Amino acid sequence: MSPAPRRLAAALLLALAALLLLPATPASAHAVLVSSDPADGARVAAAPAVVRLTFDEAVALPPDATTVLSSTGVRIQRGAATLDGRTVVIPLQAEVPAGVYSVSWRVVSADSHLVTGSIRFGVRRDADAVEGPVSTGSPLDSGIGAATGAVYLGLALGIGVPASAALLWPSVRRRRRVLGITAAGLVLVLLASLADLLLRGPRAAGGSWPAVLRLEDLGYTVTSAIGIVLLARVGLVLVLAVLLRRAGVRRDLGAGVVGVAVLASVALLGHATDGAAWLLVPAAVLHLAAMALWLGGLVVLVTAVLPRFHRAPAAGLRALRRWSVVAFACIGVLVVTGEVQAFPTVVPLAALWSTDYGVLLLVKLGLVAALIVVATVAQRAVAGSDRPVRTRVRRAVVAEAVGVVAILGVTAALGGTATAAETYGPAVTRTVAVGADRLVVDVDRTRRGAAVLHVQAVAPSGAAVRLQTLEGSLSTTDVAALDVTFRRDGDGWRSTDATLPVSGEWTLALAAEVSATSATAAEVSWPVW
Repeated sequence: MSPAPRRLAAALLLALAALLLLPATPASAHAVLVSSDPADGARVAAAPAVVRLTFDEAVALPPDATTVLSSTGVRIQRGAATLDGRTVVIPLQAEVPAGVYSVSWRVVSADSHLVTGSIRFGVRRDADAVEGPVSTGSPLDSGIGAATGAVYLGLALGIGVPASAALLWPSVRRRRRVLGITAAGLVLVLLASLADLLLRGPRAAGGSWPAVLRLEDLGYTVTSAIGIVLLARVGLVLVLAVLLRRAGVRRDLGAGVVGVAVLASVALLGHATDGAAWLLVPAAVLHLAAMALWLGGLVVLVTAVLPRFHRAPAAGLRALRRWSVVAFACIGVLVVTGEVQAFPTVVPLAALWSTDYGVLLLVKLGLVAALIVVATVAQRAVAGSDRPVRTRVRRAVVAEAVGVVAILGVTAALGGTATAAETYGPAVTRTVAVGADRLVVDVDRTRRGAAVLHVQAVAPSGAAVRLQTLEGSLSTTDVAALDVTFRRDGDGWRSTDATLPVSGEWTLALAAEVSATSATAAEVSWPVW
């Protein structure tokens, strides 16, 4: 390796190593608003000087991250929001008239996902709280997902193809077709990474495709940790392209190190950084390496090895047997590292079939199982004959390649989907007896954050009992009682400001007045994820 590429590769590797050594954040999923001042739905006698939004983890503020508007659309925010630890501080104008105000926010959580939401408060006016979960979607998500999928395919072609050729079939590694596929793969990684770089800023700022074309918020992206990783990846891919132009032991070793660094740059932008990065990032790198080697080896087989069967059947048989061992080793690594990565993201087990992430993961597992069957059949065909049937082997290899590409697509979708552990929180219903009657409590979601509670008193006959008043408070072992305000909703009551800021077992204490001479109290509990 010449001095210039060596120095550039060393600098890029050091940058990635520094990012890998940053303290790991706890597996806290997307950022969740745990409190606000004023509280959501609060009525205050005088307008505050600032609005404070406190999250459960560190967040980043993209451009125009917050907006405070009156019910008539008048903006009362004064200047840009700032960060004070995990709290977003939004300055307000000095003179704020009576009215109802909405505070909308957009932050980037520690796992690089965009999270948005809003609260309401009233100045000498009643204000209803914002009900339901926050949004984490963006019109640019599909573009980032496509770029991620293109990166995965590019890794298989640009890294997996030359690696498998060098390890298993050195005689074909310098063939024009193999070199062309390798170059195409590296170009694909390069272009997809640049597309990702252009998309991240407008996505974080809540923009759409026109903002991408205008190169808006590119400065925000390139100065963020995500932008640094993407720029490092671009530089590493260019260095790798130079190293792969010629063969040689030193160049091969250098290409191997740079190739691993490229894989690490991909792992750093996935779910591997959601929790124990010291374990999940290496597992993700091994997962990507096994995927790239598996698909890359299949591509080399189809394009460069199988066409030579008719010239040297014995050599072709040996090549297939070597490949069979490597393919099963790749499958083993994929299964083990996939399990390591999936374990903290699918909690509890019910989230596996009740969330989008869990369903995608099941689809991926099904595809892997199908490919194992195909690979087993192909291995038996090779092992059981000294002259394997070329057509049968080619079909099996092509079927494997198509299956791996499908797995790449599902993997790309997984990377852009909030994990099962981040989204699981089904609605629950709790019933408690109060004398001859019973209270039915419906909770719309059991994910930490805002929730809507509906309470209905029911007589033994099933008829609704109209409560005169209802008061409640929420508590858990880590949080003292949080008062909950209820408003009448038909014959029942609905909460206006219930918030469950942390996970754990929560208890709702209720005090109800049935009539002027009859009152009752009850408690119900449920898990919050």
